[in-house]
Amino acid sequence: DPVCWMQIGYACGYTSVFMGRPIFYREVECRGMGHPHCRIVGKPLDDWDDIEEDLEYLQPQAFANRRAIKTSNATTSALAETGLPEAEAIGKDEMVGASAAFNIACHMLERVGKTDATVLFLGESGVGKEMFARTLHRIGPRSDKPFVAVNCAAIPEHLIEAELFGVEKGAFTGAIEARAGRFERADTGTLFLDEVGTLTLSAQGKLLRALQEGEIERVGGKRTRKVDVRVVAATNEDLRKAVKEGRFREDLFFRLNVFPINVPPLRERKADIPLLMNHFLKKFSSRYNKPVLGFTERAIDGFLNYDWPGNIRELENLVERGVILAPENDAIDLCHLFTFGEEVTTDILALGKEGTLNRAKNEDIDDDRQASSKSVVEQILDQETPLEQVEYTLLKTAVDRAGGNLSAAARMLGITRPQLAYRLKKYEEESGAALLP
Repeated sequence: DPVCWMQIGYACGYTSVFMGRPIFYREVECRGMGHPHCRIVGKPLDDWDDIEEDLEYLQPQAFANRRAIKTSNATTSALAETGLPEAEAIGKDEMVGASAAFNIACHMLERVGKTDATVLFLGESGVGKEMFARTLHRIGPRSDKPFVAVNCAAIPEHLIEAELFGVEKGAFTGAIEARAGRFERADTGTLFLDEVGTLTLSAQGKLLRALQEGEIERVGGKRTRKVDVRVVAATNEDLRKAVKEGRFREDLFFRLNVFPINVPPLRERKADIPLLMNHFLKKFSSRYNKPVLGFTERAIDGFLNYDWPGNIRELENLVERGVILAPENDAIDLCHLFTFGEEVTTDILALGKEGTLNRAKNEDIDDDRQASSKSVVEQILDQETPLEQVEYTLLKTAVDRAGGNLSAAARMLGITRPQLAYRLKKYEEESGAALLP
């Protein structure tokens, strides 16, 4: 049977998701060691003094979460090693995540990392395919050689061959000098072809030859050049479907599809969101030299319940927006984040007519609440109850239900604790009855 210290990971994960920042638990007393009770203590990472060894067990692989789960002191040391300014170093080729899907992708990456095999990253736009590609280069045998990235979709169709394979002087109008292509620049290193599914059929044929023979020929050139390149490709398209439709060469697909790695969308990696929030918060707080304390509970709920169509890229942008809009030395709230038409919908379990638990949207719950509120209001108006009496009864009932806890009572009423205390004090002065606990 599992013992206490074996269950700490569950507590760390649950609390980190709930709090929106990494929380670490450590067992400080155990009945197995003769203590009368088992006792664990949980604190934010920055509040622990000697946590570095424990944090190694939270990393799926050595190359993941290198700085995201470190304490402030350890992060400062790690940043100093990069030789980059702090704002640039945070997030530089940094892979962050803790979900099962992320761990599977990291495991696949580690398996293929020490080889020279061609890797094809599959996934939606914004999931971090280039970050995976850069990490693959960093942990591979060519880590000290060039890493050259090219976005095939960003290059005009008539220039793609010249960009990939180079051009000789006079090959076409404007080619006033010979220029090496991306393959030559990546020689002995890694060439990352992003959005490879957008290549023309002509460019696909030349790419196939380069992969098979290790040879390229510049546009307008007559000489074949040998290149030693590890090709890593990525796409957000279904290449099998593109092959069937005649838009992608089948032989090139099989050549690229040696070791495919699927990078899941962020909506399937909810456990990664707290780490990513904390990671980007550090990055942009440092970049703008602006101290921000964290995220409010509403902001955390919003992040966890958003569908993230733009994936990690969108999350990064929202955190940057939140850092800019939030006041200094305060927390980022929901109003600082979803300000440009993003729709945050929360699935809530509701009791059905037959006693079954069903998923209900916020709109359904809101409709029920509005109908219930309208009924209460009509009853109050029918009885001609004074407004002050209604407010007094509402405040007192909330305080009684919360057992005298003003913070809990304020949450029930949707107001702040100081607002509740002010109103209770006002009624105490007017009636002489003690309402404040």
